[in-house]
Parts: sequence; structure tokens; C-alpha cells
Amino acid sequence: MTSDLAQLLGELRADLAADEPASLAYAQIGDPADAGDVPAELPAGLRDLLLAADGLRAGAFELASAGRLAGVQYFLDYAPDFSPVRQDKTGWLVVGTRSDEPIFLERATGAVWYFPPTGTEWFMGDAFEELAPDLDSFVHYYVLGPGYAELVTDDDGWYAFLDRQGLLDESDEDEPDDEDGAQP
Repeated sequence: MTSDLAQLLGELRADLAADEPASLAYAQIGDPADAGDVPAELPAGLRDLLLAADGLRAGAFELASAGRLAGVQYFLDYAPDFSPVRQDKTGWLVVGTRSDEPIFLERATGAVWYFPPTGTEWFMGDAFEELAPDLDSFVHYYVLGPGYAELVTDDDGWYAFLDRQGLLDESDEDEPDDEDGAQP
């Protein structure tokens, strides 16, 4: 996990805590997990996330804590037959949900995948797509950034919080670096 993302999670955790109890209705970012509570066999990106935020509920997203991770793996059993999840369950890990639909981590690559909306329930769908090349990118763009509205909505408490935090502006990410690598 990048130090920038870990720092952002800490800042957002503090801002949510300052706005409790109102913020509890739409989000909660867990404190960092103790290293001994995070299974060593988890992929590095997931371990790093849990060590920065042990569980994350952000609007329609819920990323499992170290203690709840085993409890969400049942989604693997319901993946459609066409999907690579069904063909090799050990190669995948459910890291959480989006509106009660699973978000998968491909163990070999660290990529984040999901079943996009097709007008039917996810387990009966006919599409399975990569969302991000790694968990950091997924969390940064879709959970904590402008991609949230692409997957969920722009009309909930979490989206409003992201907007107040200034995290929905894509222009900051798209600006080219200057000669010495610093953002303008």
C-alpha cells in the first residue's frame, strides 16, 4: 500500500470520527489491524490494507476486516460457471462487497474484479470484469474517489462526504508531472 493511501485513510478516519454519530450512517474506517491478527498467507496488497484500515464501510462498499474475511468467502461458491472464479476458487479471494455483491481479488495478480450490472443478479450474470490492477488503485479510485459514482451512485452520504473532502476531482490525477516529477 502506498503511504499516500494509508495517510488518506487515516485522515478520513479522523474526519468521520469528528462527525460521529452522523457519519456512522454512511461510513466507518476501522483502525489499523495488529500485524498478528492479519493472516500471513493473504496477498500483500490486502495485508497492507488491513494494516492501514481493518475493515472499511464506505457507502455501498464494505471491505471486510481481518476477522470477517473468512465469513465472506461463501460468495466463491455462487460464482457463475463461465467465470474463472468457479474454475479455480483457490486463485480468488472475496475482499468485500458493493451493494451486497462480491468484490474479488485475483491472488496471482492482485487485480480486483467484479460482476458488472447486466440486468440480472450477479450470480446469474454473463460478464466478469477487472476493475483495477491492484487493491490500492481500486480503493483510491472507486472507494475513495471519483469512480465511486461509476459503480454506485452520486446521491448518498458517502458521495457527499467525498465531495466535501475534495476527492471527486479527477483533474488532480490527470495532470502531468513537471520536469522534476512534482505535481503542479
